[in-house]
Amino acid sequence: MSPTSLLVVEDESIVAMDIKHRAEGLGYRVVGMAASGEEAIKLAREEKPDLVLMDIVLKGEMDGIEAAEVIREEMNIPVVYLTAYSDEKTLSRAKLTGPFGYIIKPFEDRELHSAIEVALYKHRMDSKLRESEERYRALLETSPDPIILLDSDSRILFANRTVEELTGLNRKKLKGKKLSILERRGLISRDVLEKILDLMNHDHKTFEIEFVDVKGRKHHFEIHSTTIETTTEKNLLQIIGHDITDRVEAEKRREELIRERSKAQLYGFVVSAVPVFASSIPPQLRNAIIKNFADRFEKNLKPNFQRMMEKLGVVEDIRSGSAPERVFNAYIKWLSGFLGNLGIETTLRKEKSRYVLEFKTFPWINEARQNPIFSLIFRAMLMRSFTWTGIKGSVIQTSTLRSRDENLTFEFHMV
Repeated sequence: MSPTSLLVVEDESIVAMDIKHRAEGLGYRVVGMAASGEEAIKLAREEKPDLVLMDIVLKGEMDGIEAAEVIREEMNIPVVYLTAYSDEKTLSRAKLTGPFGYIIKPFEDRELHSAIEVALYKHRMDSKLRESEERYRALLETSPDPIILLDSDSRILFANRTVEELTGLNRKKLKGKKLSILERRGLISRDVLEKILDLMNHDHKTFEIEFVDVKGRKHHFEIHSTTIETTTEKNLLQIIGHDITDRVEAEKRREELIRERSKAQLYGFVVSAVPVFASSIPPQLRNAIIKNFADRFEKNLKPNFQRMMEKLGVVEDIRSGSAPERVFNAYIKWLSGFLGNLGIETTLRKEKSRYVLEFKTFPWINEARQNPIFSLIFRAMLMRSFTWTGIKGSVIQTSTLRSRDENLTFEFHMV
């Protein structure tokens, strides 16, 4: 392993030779000596030393501080200052160049050795840290996921290339702007903005949002957040959006297929059951057929109901039997969606202590006025699905569609 190479910058030739001999006596290799700032830069470019010993006060237009700044920025070579001046003004100016140490003249060999070794160690550590930061920044920059770093005032400190591509906003101009700029540009809704800003109060919270990019395309993102603290700043928030548009669209197609299958099964059951109800089959057998339908209905639709309740955040209420009004509202939302997929529009109104659900449209209205099977099937669906809510109460059918002036209606009574 070759010895550490040094460049000595000192305008007093006798002092320069003394430093050279002492450094070589400590096992270092002096690759050059310069008497001016300009010469120091030239030799540093040619010899590329491991470290520069730089006198602050030099003859000529460029002093040691200016030369050190060029060497550090252009060649990333560590500099240790040699100075007989320890006044605050000089040191303050020297600090701005990021030196790796100071040696106050006159100095002992052990001081020179210690200053060089500490400076080399600090430079190695700084280089590793800088490489790590550059790798991390490159990872952030090239990530296909949009990444934003916010300060505690929701101002953007960093936005990667994907953010720029999605928003059409120059990320350099985004820096320092508040996140609300995305709402003002119509890229996110107010509700989404508030959800993101609320992340300041939570660690590792995850949720889904809709985002419209600069080209008007709708995306679905799963938002992940992490709070970050540095030595200089606290409460920084890193937000990463993972594009789940394909997954969401696939789930929608799957749900559509399930709805179509459920609709086909219901239609098929209705058609097959009409002759039975048109015949003289005893009521007991009709009841058995209806129960069989209710069982099949529960097997196929209860998982969908449970997913909706989980999404609406009422699963624990159902388990504990609490907040019946909240559970009922969630149930009606699910039920309206299910019936809507069958082409049935409904309205809900409250009358004193009960809720009345009215079917405004009904695909089989003419058949239903002739045959009770339709009313019985929907009564079975409502009675069975209402039991899934855990709400104490009952469902009562109040219209059978036999009159041309009536719609099918049900009443929900809650204890």
